[in-house]
Amino acid sequence: MGKLFEKFARTRNLEGDVMQTELKRCLSTFDLVLMGIGSMVGSGMYVLAGEIAHEITGPALFLAFLVAGVASGLSAWCYAEFGARVPKAGSAYVYTYLTIGELAAFVIGWNLILEHVIGSAAVARGLAGYINALSNGGITKITPHSLLKLHWNPYCVIVVVLIGIIVCIGIKESIIVNNILTAVNIAVALFVVFCGFYLADPDNWSDFLPNGVGSIFKGAAQAYFAYVGYDSITIASEEALDPGFSVPVALAADVLLVSALYCAVSIALTLMVPCDQIKNDSAFAAAFDYNEWYWAKYLVCVGAIAAMTCSLLGFVMTMPRCIYAMANDGIIFRFLAIVSNRTQVPVVATVLGTIAICIFAFFLTLSELAEFMSIGTLLAYLLIAVAVIVLRYHPTDLITGEKSQKKEASPLVGNQEWSFRQTVALLLFLVFAAITNIFICVACVFENETQVIFIIILSIFAVLTIISLLYIDVISKENDFKTRYRVPLVPYIPGLSVFINMYLMTQLTPFTWLRFAIWMAIGFLIYFFYGLAQSNLEIKPEAKDLSSEKVKENATEKVKNEILDKISEEDEQREGGDEQEKREKEEKNENKEELVSNAATAEQTEDTDES
Repeated sequence: MGKLFEKFARTRNLEGDVMQTELKRCLSTFDLVLMGIGSMVGSGMYVLAGEIAHEITGPALFLAFLVAGVASGLSAWCYAEFGARVPKAGSAYVYTYLTIGELAAFVIGWNLILEHVIGSAAVARGLAGYINALSNGGITKITPHSLLKLHWNPYCVIVVVLIGIIVCIGIKESIIVNNILTAVNIAVALFVVFCGFYLADPDNWSDFLPNGVGSIFKGAAQAYFAYVGYDSITIASEEALDPGFSVPVALAADVLLVSALYCAVSIALTLMVPCDQIKNDSAFAAAFDYNEWYWAKYLVCVGAIAAMTCSLLGFVMTMPRCIYAMANDGIIFRFLAIVSNRTQVPVVATVLGTIAICIFAFFLTLSELAEFMSIGTLLAYLLIAVAVIVLRYHPTDLITGEKSQKKEASPLVGNQEWSFRQTVALLLFLVFAAITNIFICVACVFENETQVIFIIILSIFAVLTIISLLYIDVISKENDFKTRYRVPLVPYIPGLSVFINMYLMTQLTPFTWLRFAIWMAIGFLIYFFYGLAQSNLEIKPEAKDLSSEKVKENATEKVKNEILDKISEEDEQREGGDEQEKREKEEKNENKEELVSNAATAEQTEDTDES
C-alpha cells in the first residue's frame, strides 16, 4: 500500500535550460494579451450572458460576472507564478506533475480534456445559434420537430467537423489572424455597450433580484465558464519571448479587461430588454431586434460568429496538446500521442477529440455544457492554488530539484520531503473549507428553517478553516528560490482561491456532479489499469523530464548537423582550392612543356641552318 501511495505522489523535475525548446519563441506580451482575450470573449459573452440573465440572476447579471471575475483573478494569480517559472506547454497538468504528484496531475489533465471538449461543444452551440439568427431562423425552420423538442442540434456537429478537418490538415492559427478577429470582437462588444446604454430602459431593473441574493452566486458558478480561456496564455508560454514577464502581465491584463467588458455588456443587455424576454442562444441579436434596430442585429451576429469561430478554433487546437502531453507521459494510451509526419499534428488525439466534441454538442444544451465545464475548471484551479502553497514552502525547488539554502522552520523528514505537520495542516484546511462550504450551501437552501445550532456549527468550521491556514503560515518558511513573479500573501491568497472555488462548485446541480463522477470514474479506470504501469516514471524512473531530454537531444543533433555542414563547406572550399591549385600546376606544366618543346625546336632549326 505504501508503494502505491509513493507512485501517486511521484513527481517530475525540469532539467537543463527551461527556456530551451523546439518551438519558436516569437510571442510578445501584446500577442499573449490578445490571445487570451480572443479565447475568453466568445460564447461566454454572446450566449452565456443571456442564458444566466434569463434563467438565474435577472438584472443582477453583472454581479454574477463580477464574483466570477474575482474568483478567476485569484486563480489567474496562482497560474501566473507557474507560468513565469515553468515556460512549458501543458499548463496546469505540467504544474501539478512537478509539485503535487502523478495522481493529482492525472486528475488535472483528465479535467483539462473535459474542459476543452465541453468548451468546444458550448462554443459550437452558441455559434450555431448566431448563424440561425443571421439567417432569420432559417436553420430552425429546416430542423425536424422531433430534434427541436429534445434540444438536439445536428448543425453543431457540422461546424465542429469542419474545424476538426482544418486542424487535422495542419493549418496553424496565425497570431495575426487571431489579433484581427479579437479586434473585431472588441469593437462589436463596445458597440453593444454604447448602443445598449442609449436604448436603456430603467424600468427593466425594477425587479433587480427576482431570485434572491443566492442567485448571484449560482449565476457566478456558470459565469466562471466565460473566464476559462486565459489558460491558453500559460499553454502558449513555451512560445513567448519573455515568459517570466509576459505571462503574469498578460494574465492580469486579460482578467481585468475581460471582467470590465463582461460587466459592461451585462448592464447594457439587461437595460435594453426585460430579462424574461431575453433569448437564450442569441441574446444580443435578439435584444436589438426587440428594440427594432434590425440592422444592428446583423452586425452583432457577424461579430459573434467571428469571435466564436476564433474561440472554437483555439479550443480544438489546444485540446490535442493536452491529450498528447498525457499520452507522451504514458498515463493514458500512448497511441494518442501519434503525430502525423506530414502535418506534424497529433492526428489520433485530434480525430477522437473531435468525435467527443460532436457527441456533447449534439445532445447537451448550452446551460448543461456550461455547468459541466465549470466543475472541471473549478477543480483544476483549486488544485493549482494548493500547488502554489506546496511550491512556496517545500525545501526543494520542485521545478528543478535544487535544494533551498534556508533552514526550515519545522523538522523535515530528510532533505527532500514535505513536512508531515505541513501536510496535515494543509489537508485539515481543505477538509474544513469543504465542510464549511457544504454548510453554507445547505443554509442557503433552507434559509427560513435554519436553527441556531446550525449557525453555531457553521461558525465553528469557518473558524477552524482560518486557524488551519494560519497554522500553515506559522510553521512554514518560504524557500529562497528566485523567480521574477511570486503570488503575494501566501498562503492566504491561494487559500482564498481554494475556498471560493469550492463554494462555486457547491452551487452546481446534483446532476452535474453525477456526470462529473462518471467522467472521473472512466478516467480512474484508465489510470489504475493502464497509466500506473505505463507511466514514464514507472518504466524509466530516472527520467525526470523526458521532454527536456528530447529537446536537448534534438538541440545536440542540430548542433552536430550545423558543425558537419560547416566542415562539409570547408572541405568543399578546400577541395575547390585544391582543384584550382591543381589546374594552375597543370597549366604551368603545360606551359613548361610548351617552352621546352619550343626551345628544342629552335635548337633543331639552328643546327639545320648551320649544316
